[in-house]
Amino acid sequence: MDVAEVLREHWNLKPDVVEPLTGGMNSAAYLVSHEGRRLVLKAVGEDDTAFEPGLALAVRLDDAGLTTGRPTPSNHGRLVERVDGRQVAVLEYVDGPELVETDQAEIGDLLGRVHAAAAVEPGDTADWLRFLLPFEESLDLEPWIRPAVEGAVTEAIALGRLSWAWLHGDPAAEAFRRQADGEVALIDWGSAMEGPILYDVASAVMYTSDQVVPAYLRQRPELSDEVDRGLDMFLRVRWAVQAGYFAWRIANNVLTGISGPADNARGLAHARSSFGL
Repeated sequence: MDVAEVLREHWNLKPDVVEPLTGGMNSAAYLVSHEGRRLVLKAVGEDDTAFEPGLALAVRLDDAGLTTGRPTPSNHGRLVERVDGRQVAVLEYVDGPELVETDQAEIGDLLGRVHAAAAVEPGDTADWLRFLLPFEESLDLEPWIRPAVEGAVTEAIALGRLSWAWLHGDPAAEAFRRQADGEVALIDWGSAMEGPILYDVASAVMYTSDQVVPAYLRQRPELSDEVDRGLDMFLRVRWAVQAGYFAWRIANNVLTGISGPADNARGLAHARSSFGL
């Protein structure tokens, strides 16, 4: 894909500099300089159904006062253009250092504000958990994977009615950026979806520690009982997703965003150890 040409044709931008960005597991991204302004062009596959809804969520949260790396509409007013079999968007570049695993309080605080601003009516947990199904044919890669995944799903369904919101989907510390004014931004909305808030909380705990929880509950104190009751179950759901995802990557030899097959193997092994296996 000719990034400069895509920018000219679809966003009427003539970039001064285009530099590839690294680190995306499921996407390609480029830092674009244009008349003193920095933007990010991001491209994902046509089958990525979370991409466009995630961008729309980033707009709504930005309108609510959170910094999200807001997408810039194309010449046609669209958040996403389809180019050469890819979905492409142009986002505001969010400067500032990434948070680290010890910044749990700020991560929990901002995640609580996101969920408060993006709350939705609860849906059916069993239906929602079908997002694991894209990995279905890879769950027999190793004998422990399917029982672990199915057990985690069964436990989560047994919790019954849960609070829902639009979720970030992958709130690792590096998605949070400290800005010059001290405020924290949350970027990378490509995994966004509606679902139980416990999934995002469990994801943040998985990436850092359970010290994100007190800060989260200071924003959402009404969810204290729900988090206490369901967090451990959703930690297993989160590791089940990790297991299915890396099993799928191994089975299909997907190497985007990593240095080689050993990284996929380590991801799967980490999921296994988290189930105590």
